[in-house]
Amino acid sequence: MSTKNIVTPSVKAAAIFISFGAILTILIFFKSFLQPLVVALLFWFIIAEVRKGLRKIKLFNRWLPKIVLTISSTLLVFLVFYISINIIVVNINKLTSNFDAYSATLITLLEKIERILNIDNLGETLENQKETLMNTAANAATSLASFVGKLFLVFFYVLFLLLEESQIDKKLNIVYAGNKDTNKVHKTWMRIHELLSDYLSIKLLTSFLTGLLSFFILLFLGIELPALWAFIIFLLNFIPSVGSIIATAFPVLFSIVQYADLKQTISVLLGILAVQVLIGNVVEPKLLGNKLNLSPFVVIIGLVFWGVVWGIMGMLLSVPIMASLMIVFSQFENTRGLAIFFSQNGEIEMLLTKKEG
Repeated sequence: MSTKNIVTPSVKAAAIFISFGAILTILIFFKSFLQPLVVALLFWFIIAEVRKGLRKIKLFNRWLPKIVLTISSTLLVFLVFYISINIIVVNINKLTSNFDAYSATLITLLEKIERILNIDNLGETLENQKETLMNTAANAATSLASFVGKLFLVFFYVLFLLLEESQIDKKLNIVYAGNKDTNKVHKTWMRIHELLSDYLSIKLLTSFLTGLLSFFILLFLGIELPALWAFIIFLLNFIPSVGSIIATAFPVLFSIVQYADLKQTISVLLGILAVQVLIGNVVEPKLLGNKLNLSPFVVIIGLVFWGVVWGIMGMLLSVPIMASLMIVFSQFENTRGLAIFFSQNGEIEMLLTKKEG
């Protein structure tokens, strides 16, 4: 009997292991290329959503041409992002310049703790680490400024994605000319785009609302640099589970440094926590519904995996990447089992392309 076409379980396992190793190597080795590309894809989706909103605007009772809408939405998105990053850089520089005042308040607080606990050297330890902390803050500002510089690369990626999007259908028709799967491929692509667009637009909206409400609460409570903490909250809100905890910790810890007042710190904690609960447990589930019911276990695994592979950038992108993979896997028979594993309850019907009548 011929064994030419027989594939044993061990061969399958070896093939999967080798494939995973190759993909992991590519992700790590080419991360300087892939990270801006993934960020560009996210910008592309955001621009598409903004363009969709601008389509409702009439000028002299005429709809704006698509090219005008595309240019306007692209410039608007990048302008808002550029201004936001520059505001953060300015706030970090302010934090650095006022570090002496903050450290003096903290040293006073630590001295009180020393007297209560009857221990020594807490204040001296902070004083010795002051230079290191200042350098860390300065490096953070430099890193952000450097990231703004990399936006030019992201911008060119986005530009070519926008130029190519009008040709995608044409290319698919050419590739699958005469193939009965042409319509299925087109529907699959549209479904992936639709679901990812919905997810990202809702996540952007809820993260923005969380950051905005947090900004006004911190402003009302007299916490300095509220724009910086609000931006950090907005950004970390994209990291599942631990992101909101870390985001809440930043302004709470800073309130201790600024005021060394327990009542003020509790007020900040309760205010930011109320916003996180309201948006994360009420607003977001209501808007997002059950469209992307990713398993919490898969979310955590994705968070750890992408964090190890791409660092903080990977953690921020982990949920969009895992959601994208689940959507793609759900569209094809051979990988539908993986999509079911990725889901929270095994129900992926909402992800599937609609069958023709």
